[in-house]
Amino acid sequence: MPNIEIIAIPSHKIIEENDVLFDILLESMQSKSIVFQENDVLIIASKVVSVTEGRVVSFATVSPSPLAKKLAEQMQTATEFTQIILDECENNYIGVVPGALTTINKYGILANAGADQSNVKNNKAIILPVNCKKSAYDLHSRIFETTQKRVGVIIADSRTMPMRLGTVGTALATYGFKSVIDERGKSDLFERPMHITSRAIADQLATAAEIVMGETDERTPFVIIRNYPLIPISEDDEIDINDLILADLCMYIGPLMPCIKEKIEGEKQND
Repeated sequence: MPNIEIIAIPSHKIIEENDVLFDILLESMQSKSIVFQENDVLIIASKVVSVTEGRVVSFATVSPSPLAKKLAEQMQTATEFTQIILDECENNYIGVVPGALTTINKYGILANAGADQSNVKNNKAIILPVNCKKSAYDLHSRIFETTQKRVGVIIADSRTMPMRLGTVGTALATYGFKSVIDERGKSDLFERPMHITSRAIADQLATAAEIVMGETDERTPFVIIRNYPLIPISEDDEIDINDLILADLCMYIGPLMPCIKEKIEGEKQND
C-alpha cells in the first residue's frame, strides 16, 4: 500500500446558515492551492453539513416536557437542550451520565442523539442532518460535475466507544466507494479462516481525518485522504452503512437489548 496522505483544509470563513457548503469547500481548497485527484476521499464534518442545511435549533422554539425537565436535572443541562435530544431520538434513550443522555436513533447508539452545543451561538444546538446519505451523494455529484474527478465522500462525526476515554471518528454516510470490507472466509497468517471480521473502512478513514479536524477551534471541517486504495462502486451498489447491522446482533448492545427495551417502554409509560 502506498503512503497515505491526510490533507487538512481549513475553512476560509466561519460557516453559517444559508452558506453554500460546496462553494466554501472549493474556495477553501483554492486558498491553499489544493485540487482534487481521482479517487481522493473527502471527509466533511457533519456539523457544517447541518449548519448549511438549517439544522440549528433555537432554545426559544422548544417547549420542554416533564420528562425533559427530569432528565435535564440529572444531566445538569438546559431543559431545552434535553428536549431537543429527546426529539432527535424519539424518546429512545438508555440512561444518563452528567452532561450526556445515551440515546438510540437511526445512527446507532450515541450521546445526546448527535445534538451539540459546541461551536454554535448561545441558546442554540446543532442537530444531525436529516439525510446524510443524500448529503454525501449531492457533494459527490457536485465534485464530479465541477472537476470530472471521482471522489469518495464521507459525512463524519465524532463518537465515544464503550469503556474508552475520548472520541474517535465515525462515518454517518458515504458515497462513491466500498465503505465496509468483508474479510470472512479469508485466511490469517496461519491459514485459519476468518469468521466474523469486517473492516470498517469509512470509520477508519473518518478517525484518521479527526486527527487534523480537531474538536475545538481548529476550523478544519474538510479533509482529503489521498492514496488510499479506494474501491469505487456503482450507484446500484450504494448502501446505508447505518443499516448493516441490527442492534440485536451487535456484540455490545445485543445482549442488553431486552433490558434496554424494557427501560424505554417503562420510561414512556411514566412520561
